[in-house]
Amino acid sequence: MCGRLAQIRAEQKYLASLAIQGQLLLPPSPDPINRYNVAPHSRVGLLRKVAQGYLWAPERWRWLPAWAEKPVRNDFNATREKVGSSPYYREVWPHRALLCVDGWYEWCSVAGQKTKQPYYIRRHDSEPLFLPAIGQFSEPGNEPKPDDGFRIITADSEGGMLDVHDRRPVVFDPENARAWMTDISSEEASRMLHEQALPVDAFHWYAVGREVGNYRNEGAGLIEPLTLPST
Repeated sequence: MCGRLAQIRAEQKYLASLAIQGQLLLPPSPDPINRYNVAPHSRVGLLRKVAQGYLWAPERWRWLPAWAEKPVRNDFNATREKVGSSPYYREVWPHRALLCVDGWYEWCSVAGQKTKQPYYIRRHDSEPLFLPAIGQFSEPGNEPKPDDGFRIITADSEGGMLDVHDRRPVVFDPENARAWMTDISSEEASRMLHEQALPVDAFHWYAVGREVGNYRNEGAGLIEPLTLPST
């Protein structure tokens, strides 16, 4: 699962790393975003393709189909095993987007402790992470509808990351992230989620302070490594 993110660097820097080819509807901001504790159901900068080009705009990190009769425990992630084939996602599957971030957090159970230990996960090379997403969006220039929003797509964890959590977001490199945003077929989009995600060994993870568990806390201190007692 992925339930907390860090979107830190400037929009301009994310887009420079992505090297997107096409018209941007709005000039990218050069100012750092500096959000170290992005929680589900908040609005977060999302890149998507529209008729006029590409748009970076704040969108709600959650989505439910209009016909859903009751809330679900997780309305902000979609599994790659189901997202391309389940009727649940049929109306939003064609609406692909990218969430550009610096890292994400997971919580791990600790023997003998009631409180889980948070970990921060980023790329080894500290490059941006491009997370594929799907969602429902309003036309550029219109106010978002109450049920607009998106989900990021997750996969099974592998290797040592299993010690932290059994799910992780799918992450693309810039080349595959650009391809995700083009008019590829549904079959090709599904194939990419399974075959083009960055492997676990592309990432580095370490324990951080429990302050990140409160979504009201912010600041660079949230991603500082925490020295755990030896066992």
